[in-house]
Amino acid sequence: MEGNALAVLGLSSQEEAVYRLLLRSPGIGLAVIAHVCGTDEDEAATAVARLRDLGVVRAATDRSAFSGVDPATAVDRLARLRIHGLQGEIRQVASSRHLIDALAEDQQAGQRAAVNELQQVDGLDQVIACVDELSFFAREERLTTHPGPILTAALDAVRTSDLKYLRRGLRMRTILHTSALDCRQVDRFVSELAERGAQVRGTAGPLERMVIFDRRTALVATDPDDITRGALIVRQPGLLAHLLSLFERRWSQSCAVTDELPSTAERQVLQVMARADKDEAGARELGMSLRTYRGHVASLLRRLDAPNRFQAALAARDRRWI
Repeated sequence: MEGNALAVLGLSSQEEAVYRLLLRSPGIGLAVIAHVCGTDEDEAATAVARLRDLGVVRAATDRSAFSGVDPATAVDRLARLRIHGLQGEIRQVASSRHLIDALAEDQQAGQRAAVNELQQVDGLDQVIACVDELSFFAREERLTTHPGPILTAALDAVRTSDLKYLRRGLRMRTILHTSALDCRQVDRFVSELAERGAQVRGTAGPLERMVIFDRRTALVATDPDDITRGALIVRQPGLLAHLLSLFERRWSQSCAVTDELPSTAERQVLQVMARADKDEAGARELGMSLRTYRGHVASLLRRLDAPNRFQAALAARDRRWI
Protein backbone atom coordinates (compact mmCIF):
# COMPACT_ATOMS: atom_id res chain seq x y z
CA MET A 1 0.00 0.00 0.00
CA GLU A 2 1.42 3.33 -1.05
CA GLY A 3 1.12 6.72 0.59
CA ASN A 4 0.66 7.64 4.22
CA ALA A 5 -2.32 5.43 5.07
CA LEU A 6 -1.67 5.67 8.83
CA ALA A 7 -1.69 9.48 8.84
CA VAL A 8 -5.28 9.31 10.16
CA LEU A 9 -3.87 7.55 13.23
CA GLY A 10 -1.17 10.20 13.76
CA LEU A 11 1.88 8.63 12.07
CA SER A 12 4.11 10.51 9.66
CA SER A 13 5.03 8.93 6.34
CA GLN A 14 8.54 8.12 7.65
CA GLU A 15 7.20 6.58 10.87
CA GLU A 16 4.76 4.46 8.84
CA ALA A 17 7.60 3.30 6.55
CA VAL A 18 9.69 2.24 9.58
CA TYR A 19 6.76 0.38 11.21
CA ARG A 20 5.95 -1.49 7.96
CA LEU A 21 9.64 -2.40 7.53
CA LEU A 22 9.76 -3.82 11.06
CA LEU A 23 6.66 -5.93 10.33
CA ARG A 24 8.35 -7.34 7.21
CA SER A 25 11.84 -7.67 8.72
CA PRO A 26 11.62 -8.01 12.52
CA GLY A 27 14.82 -7.97 14.56
CA ILE A 28 16.82 -5.47 12.47
CA GLY A 29 18.96 -2.59 13.77
CA LEU A 30 19.05 1.15 13.15
CA ALA A 31 21.69 0.94 10.41
CA VAL A 32 19.54 -1.37 8.30
CA ILE A 33 16.39 0.67 9.01
CA ALA A 34 18.14 3.86 7.90
CA HIS A 35 19.52 2.22 4.73
CA VAL A 36 16.23 0.68 3.61
CA CYS A 37 14.16 3.79 4.41
CA GLY A 38 16.66 6.10 2.71
CA THR A 39 17.52 8.21 5.75
CA ASP A 40 20.34 8.60 8.29
CA GLU A 41 20.58 6.78 11.63
CA ASP A 42 19.64 9.84 13.69
CA GLU A 43 16.34 10.26 11.85
CA ALA A 44 15.73 6.51 11.99
CA ALA A 45 16.39 6.56 15.75
CA THR A 46 13.92 9.43 16.19
CA ALA A 47 11.19 7.56 14.28
CA VAL A 48 11.82 4.32 16.22
CA ALA A 49 11.77 6.16 19.57
CA ARG A 50 8.35 7.69 18.85
CA LEU A 51 6.94 4.39 17.63
CA ARG A 52 8.14 2.78 20.87
CA ASP A 53 6.48 5.57 22.89
CA LEU A 54 3.25 4.86 21.00
CA GLY A 55 3.57 1.14 21.80
CA VAL A 56 3.74 -0.14 18.22
CA VAL A 57 7.44 -1.14 18.17
CA ARG A 58 9.34 -3.42 20.56
CA ALA A 59 13.09 -3.34 21.24
CA ALA A 60 15.38 -6.25 21.97
CA THR A 61 16.86 -6.45 25.48
CA ASP A 62 20.06 -4.70 24.40
CA ARG A 63 18.08 -2.30 22.18
CA SER A 64 20.18 -3.29 19.18
CA ALA A 65 17.24 -4.64 17.20
CA PHE A 66 13.57 -3.73 16.79
CA SER A 67 10.31 -5.36 15.70
CA GLY A 68 6.79 -4.17 14.98
CA VAL A 69 3.94 -5.28 17.24
CA ASP A 70 0.90 -7.12 15.89
CA PRO A 71 -1.04 -4.86 13.45
CA ALA A 72 -4.37 -5.31 15.26
CA THR A 73 -2.77 -4.30 18.55
CA ALA A 74 -0.93 -1.41 16.92
CA VAL A 75 -3.99 -0.01 15.15
CA ASP A 76 -6.14 -0.37 18.28
CA ARG A 77 -3.56 1.45 20.42
CA LEU A 78 -3.03 4.21 17.85
CA ALA A 79 -6.79 4.66 17.42
CA ARG A 80 -7.36 4.97 21.20
CA LEU A 81 -4.51 7.48 21.50
CA ARG A 82 -5.85 9.46 18.53
CA ILE A 83 -9.40 9.50 19.89
CA HIS A 84 -8.12 10.61 23.29
CA GLY A 85 -6.20 13.43 21.63
CA LEU A 86 -9.21 14.47 19.57
CA GLN A 87 -11.40 14.51 22.65
CA GLY A 88 -8.95 16.88 24.28
CA GLU A 89 -9.04 19.15 21.22
CA ILE A 90 -12.85 19.08 21.22
CA ARG A 91 -12.91 20.13 24.88
CA GLN A 92 -10.52 23.00 24.08
CA VAL A 93 -12.71 24.12 21.16
CA ALA A 94 -15.83 23.92 23.31
CA SER A 95 -14.22 26.12 25.95
CA SER A 96 -12.83 28.66 23.47
CA ARG A 97 -15.25 31.49 24.33
CA HIS A 98 -12.64 32.86 26.70
CA LEU A 99 -10.73 33.92 23.58
CA ILE A 100 -13.42 36.44 22.63
CA ASP A 101 -12.13 39.10 25.01
CA ALA A 102 -8.57 38.83 23.70
CA LEU A 103 -9.75 38.92 20.08
CA ALA A 104 -12.01 41.88 20.84
CA GLU A 105 -8.98 43.76 22.18
CA ASP A 106 -7.18 43.09 18.88
CA GLN A 107 -10.21 44.36 16.98
CA GLN A 108 -10.32 47.54 19.04
CA ALA A 109 -6.60 48.04 18.48
CA GLY A 110 -7.19 47.68 14.72
CA GLN A 111 -10.02 50.20 14.86
CA ARG A 112 -7.79 52.64 16.71
CA ALA A 113 -5.08 52.12 14.09
CA ALA A 114 -7.62 52.75 11.31
CA VAL A 115 -8.57 56.02 12.98
CA ASN A 116 -4.89 57.00 13.08
CA GLU A 117 -4.66 56.26 9.35
CA LEU A 118 -7.31 58.92 8.67
CA GLN A 119 -7.34 62.15 10.67
CA GLN A 120 -9.27 65.33 10.02
CA VAL A 121 -7.82 68.84 10.24
CA ASP A 122 -10.26 71.75 10.34
CA GLY A 123 -9.69 75.28 9.05
CA LEU A 124 -7.09 76.90 6.81
CA ASP A 125 -4.74 77.85 9.68
CA GLN A 126 -4.64 74.24 10.89
CA VAL A 127 -4.06 72.97 7.35
CA ILE A 128 -1.09 75.33 6.89
CA ALA A 129 0.33 74.32 10.28
CA CYS A 130 -0.12 70.65 9.40
CA VAL A 131 1.71 71.04 6.06
CA ASP A 132 4.56 72.78 7.87
CA GLU A 133 4.78 70.06 10.53
CA LEU A 134 4.68 67.17 8.05
CA SER A 135 7.26 68.95 5.88
CA PHE A 136 9.50 69.29 8.93
CA PHE A 137 9.46 65.53 9.50
CA ALA A 138 9.79 64.65 5.79
CA ARG A 139 13.27 63.50 4.83
CA GLU A 140 13.12 62.89 1.08
CA GLU A 141 10.43 64.60 -0.97
CA ARG A 142 7.17 66.49 -1.01
CA LEU A 143 4.65 66.30 -3.85
CA THR A 144 2.11 69.14 -4.09
CA THR A 145 -0.79 70.15 -6.31
CA HIS A 146 -2.55 73.53 -6.49
CA PRO A 147 -5.75 73.11 -8.55
CA GLY A 148 -6.71 76.77 -8.45
CA PRO A 149 -5.78 80.23 -7.20
CA ILE A 150 -3.57 80.23 -4.09
CA LEU A 151 -5.22 82.26 -1.36
CA THR A 152 -3.36 85.51 -0.73
CA ALA A 153 -3.83 84.95 3.00
CA ALA A 154 -1.89 81.69 2.77
CA LEU A 155 0.73 82.67 0.19
CA ASP A 156 3.26 84.24 2.58
CA ALA A 157 3.10 81.28 4.96
CA VAL A 158 3.39 78.78 2.11
CA ARG A 159 6.33 80.68 0.60
CA THR A 160 8.24 80.85 3.90
CA SER A 161 7.68 77.15 4.58
CA ASP A 162 8.60 75.99 1.08
CA LEU A 163 11.81 77.99 0.87
CA LYS A 164 12.88 76.84 4.33
CA TYR A 165 12.56 73.16 3.45
CA LEU A 166 14.17 73.60 0.04
CA ARG A 167 17.21 75.06 1.80
CA ARG A 168 17.25 72.01 4.05
CA GLY A 169 17.43 69.76 0.98
CA LEU A 170 13.87 68.47 0.71
CA ARG A 171 13.03 67.59 -2.89
CA MET A 172 9.83 69.19 -4.14
CA ARG A 173 7.63 68.58 -7.15
CA THR A 174 4.68 70.91 -7.57
CA ILE A 175 1.85 71.00 -10.12
CA LEU A 176 -0.16 74.21 -10.48
CA HIS A 177 -3.28 74.85 -12.46
CA THR A 178 -2.67 77.59 -14.99
CA SER A 179 -5.35 79.74 -13.34
CA ALA A 180 -3.06 80.10 -10.31
CA LEU A 181 -0.38 81.66 -12.49
CA ASP A 182 -2.67 84.53 -13.42
CA CYS A 183 -1.72 86.05 -10.07
CA ARG A 184 1.57 87.99 -10.31
CA GLN A 185 2.50 87.10 -6.72
CA VAL A 186 2.09 83.41 -7.45
CA ASP A 187 4.02 83.73 -10.70
CA ARG A 188 6.96 85.32 -8.84
CA PHE A 189 6.71 82.68 -6.10
CA VAL A 190 6.85 79.85 -8.66
CA SER A 191 9.92 81.38 -10.30
CA GLU A 192 11.58 81.59 -6.90
CA LEU A 193 10.79 77.95 -6.17
CA ALA A 194 12.28 76.87 -9.50
CA GLU A 195 15.42 78.93 -8.87
CA ARG A 196 15.86 77.19 -5.49
CA GLY A 197 15.68 73.71 -7.05
CA ALA A 198 11.99 72.79 -6.94
CA GLN A 199 10.43 71.18 -10.02
CA VAL A 200 7.28 73.04 -10.98
CA ARG A 201 4.84 72.12 -13.73
CA GLY A 202 1.58 73.60 -14.89
CA THR A 203 -1.57 72.13 -16.38
CA ALA A 204 -4.86 73.40 -17.74
CA GLY A 205 -6.50 70.02 -17.08
CA PRO A 206 -8.27 68.66 -14.01
CA LEU A 207 -6.22 68.71 -10.82
CA GLU A 208 -6.96 67.45 -7.31
CA ARG A 209 -5.72 69.24 -4.19
CA MET A 210 -3.18 67.19 -2.21
CA VAL A 211 0.26 67.14 -0.61
CA ILE A 212 2.24 63.89 -0.20
CA PHE A 213 5.19 63.57 2.18
CA ASP A 214 7.88 60.89 1.67
CA ARG A 215 5.24 58.69 -0.03
CA ARG A 216 4.03 57.71 3.45
CA THR A 217 1.62 60.48 4.46
CA ALA A 218 -0.76 62.61 2.42
CA LEU A 219 -2.95 65.63 3.04
CA VAL A 220 -6.09 65.93 0.87
CA ALA A 221 -8.73 68.65 0.96
CA THR A 222 -12.07 67.61 2.48
CA ASP A 223 -13.71 69.96 -0.04
CA PRO A 224 -11.76 70.11 -3.33
CA ASP A 225 -13.26 73.53 -4.09
CA ASP A 226 -12.61 75.12 -0.68
CA ILE A 227 -9.33 74.41 1.13
CA THR A 228 -10.41 76.67 4.02
CA ARG A 229 -12.81 73.96 5.21
CA GLY A 230 -10.02 71.59 6.19
CA ALA A 231 -8.21 68.44 5.09
CA LEU A 232 -7.70 64.75 5.82
CA ILE A 233 -4.36 63.27 6.86
CA VAL A 234 -4.04 59.92 5.07
CA ARG A 235 -1.62 57.17 6.14
CA GLN A 236 -3.56 54.13 4.88
CA PRO A 237 -1.24 52.32 2.40
CA GLY A 238 -3.95 51.51 -0.15
CA LEU A 239 -5.24 55.08 -0.33
CA LEU A 240 -1.67 56.41 -0.46
CA ALA A 241 -0.83 54.18 -3.41
CA HIS A 242 -3.88 55.53 -5.26
CA LEU A 243 -2.94 59.16 -4.51
CA LEU A 244 0.66 58.59 -5.63
CA SER A 245 -0.50 57.02 -8.87
CA LEU A 246 -2.86 59.96 -9.44
CA PHE A 247 -0.09 62.50 -8.80
CA GLU A 248 2.32 60.77 -11.19
CA ARG A 249 -0.36 60.66 -13.88
CA ARG A 250 -1.07 64.38 -13.46
CA TRP A 251 2.68 65.08 -13.48
CA SER A 252 3.16 63.26 -16.78
CA GLN A 253 0.27 65.25 -18.28
CA SER A 254 1.66 68.64 -17.22
CA CYS A 255 4.44 70.76 -18.68
CA ALA A 256 7.25 72.83 -17.23
CA VAL A 257 6.31 76.33 -16.15
CA THR A 258 9.40 77.54 -17.99
CA ASP A 259 7.44 76.76 -21.17
CA GLU A 260 5.56 80.05 -20.49
CA LEU A 261 2.10 78.65 -19.95
CA PRO A 262 -0.69 80.74 -21.44
CA SER A 263 -2.88 83.00 -19.35
CA THR A 264 -6.58 82.31 -18.87
CA ALA A 265 -7.44 84.76 -21.68
CA GLU A 266 -4.91 83.14 -24.03
CA ARG A 267 -6.33 79.69 -23.33
CA GLN A 268 -9.77 80.98 -24.21
CA VAL A 269 -8.44 82.43 -27.46
CA LEU A 270 -6.78 79.09 -28.30
CA GLN A 271 -10.04 77.25 -27.80
CA VAL A 272 -12.00 79.70 -29.94
CA MET A 273 -9.61 80.42 -32.81
CA ALA A 274 -9.53 76.78 -33.93
CA ARG A 275 -13.25 76.87 -34.72
CA ALA A 276 -13.97 80.55 -35.47
CA ASP A 277 -13.66 81.40 -39.16
CA LYS A 278 -13.15 85.11 -38.57
CA ASP A 279 -11.39 87.16 -35.93
CA GLU A 280 -14.50 89.28 -35.50
CA ALA A 281 -16.55 86.22 -34.54
CA GLY A 282 -13.89 85.02 -32.11
CA ALA A 283 -13.54 88.41 -30.44
CA ARG A 284 -17.32 88.73 -30.15
CA GLU A 285 -17.65 85.26 -28.59
CA LEU A 286 -15.06 86.10 -25.93
CA GLY A 287 -16.36 89.62 -25.34
CA MET A 288 -13.07 91.35 -26.14
CA SER A 289 -12.04 93.95 -28.67
CA LEU A 290 -10.89 92.85 -32.10
CA ARG A 291 -7.49 94.45 -31.50
CA THR A 292 -6.99 92.56 -28.21
CA TYR A 293 -8.12 89.29 -29.77
CA ARG A 294 -5.72 89.68 -32.73
CA GLY A 295 -2.90 90.60 -30.34
CA HIS A 296 -3.42 87.33 -28.45
CA VAL A 297 -3.55 85.37 -31.71
CA ALA A 298 -0.29 86.88 -32.99
CA SER A 299 1.46 86.23 -29.67
CA LEU A 300 0.28 82.62 -29.56
CA LEU A 301 1.28 81.92 -33.16
CA ARG A 302 4.75 83.26 -32.40
CA ARG A 303 5.18 81.32 -29.15
CA LEU A 304 3.90 78.11 -30.68
CA ASP A 305 5.94 78.62 -33.85
CA ALA A 306 2.80 77.85 -35.87
CA PRO A 307 2.10 79.12 -39.42
CA ASN A 308 -1.68 79.31 -38.92
CA ARG A 309 -4.43 79.10 -36.32
CA PHE A 310 -5.19 75.42 -36.96
CA GLN A 311 -1.56 74.39 -36.48
CA ALA A 312 -1.38 76.56 -33.36
CA ALA A 313 -4.37 74.73 -31.86
CA LEU A 314 -2.72 71.36 -32.57
CA ALA A 315 0.57 72.52 -31.02
CA ALA A 316 -1.30 73.83 -27.98
CA ARG A 317 -2.95 70.44 -27.48
CA ASP A 318 0.42 68.70 -27.78
CA ARG A 319 1.75 70.96 -25.02
CA ARG A 320 -1.45 70.38 -22.99
CA TRP A 321 -2.22 74.08 -22.97
CA ILE A 322 -5.83 73.26 -23.82
